[in-house]
This record gives sequence, C-alpha cells and structure tokens, in this order.
Amino acid sequence: MPGVGVGEAGDCWYSQEDDEVGNCDLVPADGAPGHYARLRGPLERALKLLKARHTSIPATCSVGEPWSGELDDLPGQAEIAHFYVYGVLGALYEAVGLGHGTEAAPETAAWPTPELTAMLRPDAPDFADHHPDEPWRLAATGIPRELFYAHDWVDPDRWDLWLYENYPTHRQAMRETLASWVDSVADFARRRGVPAVLGEGVVGYTPLLTRFEEHAVGKDIAEFVVDRCLAAGFQGVVLTSNAAPHHPMWHTDREWMRRVNSRVTTS
Repeated sequence: MPGVGVGEAGDCWYSQEDDEVGNCDLVPADGAPGHYARLRGPLERALKLLKARHTSIPATCSVGEPWSGELDDLPGQAEIAHFYVYGVLGALYEAVGLGHGTEAAPETAAWPTPELTAMLRPDAPDFADHHPDEPWRLAATGIPRELFYAHDWVDPDRWDLWLYENYPTHRQAMRETLASWVDSVADFARRRGVPAVLGEGVVGYTPLLTRFEEHAVGKDIAEFVVDRCLAAGFQGVVLTSNAAPHHPMWHTDREWMRRVNSRVTTS
C-alpha cells in the first residue's frame, strides 16, 4: 500500500508500505513471544525484496497497534505507525457485541445484540439477509459480516450520541495512551535513525456517516496528536484517517484540514 509523508519545507517523500503487518494472518504464529517477534524475519525478507526490486523508492512497513514495550522486535526499517486509541469507541464496540483490532468480539447470546438493535435504522434488513455490496470485501479485508452490518445500518446520530454520553470517563486515558504511543515511537525512530511517521489514526474505525471523529471532540483529539507528534519530531502526520478523499470530511471540513495540515507542512 502506498504511503506519503510530509518532510521539511513541505517536501513530500513516498514509500511502499506494507499495511498493519501486526494485524494480519499472513505470518502464522510460531511460538515466539509478544506481538512483533514473529514478524521480524518475514518482514526483513519482504523489505529486502522490495528494496531490491524498486531501488529508488523507500520501503517500509506499518504497525496497526503500537505495543510500546516490543518496538525493538521490529525490523530496522519499520518507521510508520498507526495510532487507534479506541477508548470510548472500543467501549461502544464491546457494548454492541463487536470486536476491533486485536480485540475479539465478546460472547453474545444473539446477534444483532439488543444494544445494537436499538441503534439500527428503521429500514435495516435482518442480519441473515445482509451482505456487503461487493462480495469480495469479506474475503479481501478479513472484516466480519457483523461489522459490515453494523456500519452499514446503524443510525449515525444514535451511534454518536452513545459516544458523547460516555466520552468523559475515557477522555484522560485516551490522551495519556496517545501521548505514550507518540513518545515511544519517536524514541524508537531516534534509536534506529529512521523517520517517525503517523500513517493512520486516531480514534478508530467508525461508520461512514457518523461524525464523532469529525466534530469537536474528534478534532480536539486529532489536534492533540498532531501537536504531540510534531513536538516529538515526527516527519509526517495524518490529521485523521477520516480526512481522506472517500470520506465526507474531505468535503465538509476543508478549512479545518488546511489549517491543521499547515502545522505539519511548516514545522
């Protein structure tokens, strides 16, 4: 997957990026402890192959979840981090019976759960009748049907309301976690002599038409991360993964995106 980072004076550098290598099943468990140790050998070979075939393009890999105490188990070329501090969003996922990242879905007596059913749009089909529009999505992404169903048919206002009502109890822990991740990755990059880049983030995987991450709370979290990354010496930072051309935010929040992105390009 291609990646882009913003360097000094707004110059851009491009890289080939293996996306969220820690969250894939391509490398089977081999008994190595921790989350990254089993990846080191295969990733070193993969990166060596990429660099040999495309000598003019930097190659790297990204980690989906930064296990701070295990960063030294990564190959020397690893330089792109993804920060998703699910926090209150993770609590919502658990409440409606969904998993996220490396967190498995909780055991539920029925699906959809009563909690999710209460958030669905009135025209939501039965779960048994729902499939993603493109059948390849289930095979290609590894995302379960339950998550597609929830994201496709949840009422955005009900989803966001739950997050706003429960956010205060998670706010401080989310900010502390993000700060520790930024500092750990920055320290790792300095030790290895590689650039630190935030390639995805910040709250988590949200339904397309919800607005928690795009409104005041989400923007506050995003700006907190941007400023923390820049202060720690990151050479590239995304504003939020929802600020992309295929998301509504690309069209509805352009001025905010320009303003905050200018902090990155002028740093």
